[in-house]
Amino acid sequence: MKTLRDLFEFVVSSFPPNKELQRMRAGKGWRTVTVRELEQATRACAARLAAQGVGPGDRVALFSENRPEWHVVDFASHLLGAVLVPLYSTLPASQVRFIVADSGSKLLLVSGKERAQIAIEAVEYLAGVRVIGLDTGLHPELPALSDLPLPSAAIEPGPLVEDDLASLIYTSGTTGEPKGVMLTHRNFISQVESATPLFPITEADVVMSFLPLSHVYERTVDYVFFRAGAQINYVESIERVPTQLPEIRPTIIVSVPRLFERSYIKIISKVKQEGGAKRRLFEWALRVGRQVREAEWRGEKASAFLRGQLKVARARIFSKVLERLGGRMRFSISGGAPLAREVAEFFDIIGLPILQGYGLTESAPIISTNLLQQNRIGSVGPILPEVEVRIGADGEILARGPNIMRGYWNQPEATAEAIDGEGWLHTGDVGYLDADGFLFITDRKKDIIVTSGGKNVAPQPLEAQLGATPLIAQAVLIGDKFPYLVALIVPNFENLEQHLRGQGVTGLDRQAMVDHPTTQATIGAVIRSLNADQPMHERIRRFSVLAREFSLEEGELTPTMKVRRRVIAERYRDRIEAMYLRTQRAGDHELDE
Repeated sequence: MKTLRDLFEFVVSSFPPNKELQRMRAGKGWRTVTVRELEQATRACAARLAAQGVGPGDRVALFSENRPEWHVVDFASHLLGAVLVPLYSTLPASQVRFIVADSGSKLLLVSGKERAQIAIEAVEYLAGVRVIGLDTGLHPELPALSDLPLPSAAIEPGPLVEDDLASLIYTSGTTGEPKGVMLTHRNFISQVESATPLFPITEADVVMSFLPLSHVYERTVDYVFFRAGAQINYVESIERVPTQLPEIRPTIIVSVPRLFERSYIKIISKVKQEGGAKRRLFEWALRVGRQVREAEWRGEKASAFLRGQLKVARARIFSKVLERLGGRMRFSISGGAPLAREVAEFFDIIGLPILQGYGLTESAPIISTNLLQQNRIGSVGPILPEVEVRIGADGEILARGPNIMRGYWNQPEATAEAIDGEGWLHTGDVGYLDADGFLFITDRKKDIIVTSGGKNVAPQPLEAQLGATPLIAQAVLIGDKFPYLVALIVPNFENLEQHLRGQGVTGLDRQAMVDHPTTQATIGAVIRSLNADQPMHERIRRFSVLAREFSLEEGELTPTMKVRRRVIAERYRDRIEAMYLRTQRAGDHELDE
């Protein structure tokens, strides 16, 4: 297997034609796609694209949410030797226009009426770009893919080699225009072939696909699932996951930390609300589980008595928790951002290991990942086979291997800055390798806060700890070139409302909730608790509580839910400056030392 075309041919020839390979919610039921249907749809799509003049090296832009047709267009492009240019489904017209123009895409395929209108607006002044709908009736001006004529003669795929360009993925940078990451067939296939033997994934597995396929993380993982013949269930967004978990009942889930952290907070909050005997029983089960797992984390073995107690706890208590997640999940994978240790340990104790991994768009993406038999909580696992990692003199993680991008599209200077003369990708992340070869990430190199006193602070671990507490949904630390740390805090409004109700406070809107003295005092107590374990320069001195969440739509989060610090720092500049000016403290709360 050398190319993504080979992967497609492997899938359609290796599994039964009637096997349900893809599923998606359709009204009150489910729409399924078998192996045979995937093959027929992909070959027909390739023929129609070829009839529109798409050939080797041509760029095809895809502006769609996760759905079976996403991979149909993807594989069809590779059958023709074309290059797929995926666009995030939430992009505005200006960014769609930039990416389509910069990539030189010949076609723009789009789903949904709202995106169709955006696509038409985006290409209005771009010569030679045709917009085609994935569905019928999206817009009077748009032809549907299925309505395009099929050529009478079968297409003859041209030669395709592993070093040919497979995709241009535009990174969502925090400043300036996005850069097109050039990923080859070799980049993708090396990931599939290296990762497949590491995970026990089979034809019997049922998985969920809800992170954007336009991001390399979900896309590469889906390739691994296709390779194994697992059934992929598409979910429109991460917000829909909780309602569809009981229906899909996945055996494996791939996510970003946000989903696990929210699940953890809901479980802990529900236990606390129930109180009484149920709470005491759950806390007993957690204590037993922690004793057993801590011994295993140290490479030891707990006593038979403790292991027996944990078996009872999992059968009678933890099984009910796991039932809310579908009841048959074997393991989960987390990436895209740091996962709070407290959350990882909790799920490990109750019997759902979360395997944290690490990578970048520029590395297609996996550089390292924990495994079921090698899961060191707090790390991002051993280095992937065929990938090399070394730590630079300044602590930066450098990576080299068959997964590293060719470079940035039409940006040789940016490419030379990212990949040095020896082929090492400079990741921009800071970390270290332990004695056993497990990689640990301490922070983004550019996110390191350097206070005006010259102290270095890595904000992400502190933010993750705050975000894993029941009353805080999001936290962003500020302090670069300032004398001390401050924090912007977004509450978990559902839990905050319940907390205030317990104090006899009801009927408040969000702004009134965050302004309420009880909210300020309670969040202040959470931060003081965190501060107690930190050195002086890593303590948060002041905080400001916000009345809305940071969002993807407002440009404050990346599609993998990473915080865009520069955007937030600029948007809340007045609040931030007020926390440093003693004459402007309205709406902010200062913590006693």
